[in-house]
Amino acid sequence: MKVSKSPAKGPIQPVVRRVGPKMSREVGVFLFIIAIIIIALVVLYIYNLLAPSMFLLGILVILAIVYTRSPPLVIQLNEYERAVILRYGKFHKVAGPGWVFLIPFIDEPYIVDLRVTTVDIAPQEVVTKDNIKLKIDAITFIKIVDPKAAVLNIENPKKAVTDYIRAHLRDVVGKMELEAVISQVNLINELLHRGLERISKDWGIESVKVEIQAVELPSEVMDAMHKRKRAEELKYAAQQEAQAQAIKIEAIKEAAGKLNDPALQYLYLQALQKVAEGRSSKIIFPLELTHLAERLGQGASKKEVERIEKDLREKYDEFVLEKTREGTPISTKDILDDLKRRASKYKRKK
Repeated sequence: MKVSKSPAKGPIQPVVRRVGPKMSREVGVFLFIIAIIIIALVVLYIYNLLAPSMFLLGILVILAIVYTRSPPLVIQLNEYERAVILRYGKFHKVAGPGWVFLIPFIDEPYIVDLRVTTVDIAPQEVVTKDNIKLKIDAITFIKIVDPKAAVLNIENPKKAVTDYIRAHLRDVVGKMELEAVISQVNLINELLHRGLERISKDWGIESVKVEIQAVELPSEVMDAMHKRKRAEELKYAAQQEAQAQAIKIEAIKEAAGKLNDPALQYLYLQALQKVAEGRSSKIIFPLELTHLAERLGQGASKKEVERIEKDLREKYDEFVLEKTREGTPISTKDILDDLKRRASKYKRKK
């Protein structure tokens, strides 16, 4: 008895596969020839034109040829397999698991794998709404839940799923811009999954999951994105530095508002000490002109005091600049004498 078993190892089998040769014109011719040979042997034997031993030998040879060319009489199905049997080209039944007996040359079995199957979608080029060309690699997982529909309603379930995912992926991505494609991969997966579920019910297929594995961008787009990211990082760093400077300025302003005369004198002496530690052989002592202007403008209005202070500062700067151009050494005594002269001028005016 000829038994066909489902392969346990080896290359991945298709979701639906046929067992035995397909009924065709060649098979019909073969059976017709076998029938003619058998009739001829019987006629020769009846008319004693053929010895009994030769008649038996001829019958055995014919049986051997038929056995080697005929489809299996029994097929063995695993627990995860079913056989869709067509008899005389019409649906007969769904059989399995276990042993299934067939009528040679009459029954045509198709074995269906009920396990979850991986369908790898080769990378394909798609164009986004903003005319950016991408390469997207996807994968889907399917499972046959209706063996009869998978055999009768669709020629090749894997190829049908692959072609649909390719077409639907182009349609979905074509309605989205590049940033949306990159940031909303889960949404694209969900749209592909729903679309496959909607059409695969008539195919006897259940869509388990659809996943986009990779999105390949053109090199020039990648470079532009890197530059934009770098610019955003620099902008953020500049904003942080500006905020830090603002906080520092506010802190200095707040601290300066709390300084009194002793504290200012202490800082003044410290500044002179640092200047004296340098390599310069000449030191110009800064003077506090604000207090001097206030003393000169006692009893005057605030605007008058500010005017006196401004005038003193301008004259002080002119005096220092003039002495520097002449190359004349400037001493503290010279500066104080000049300021006293100007102070007496303001006193006489007052």
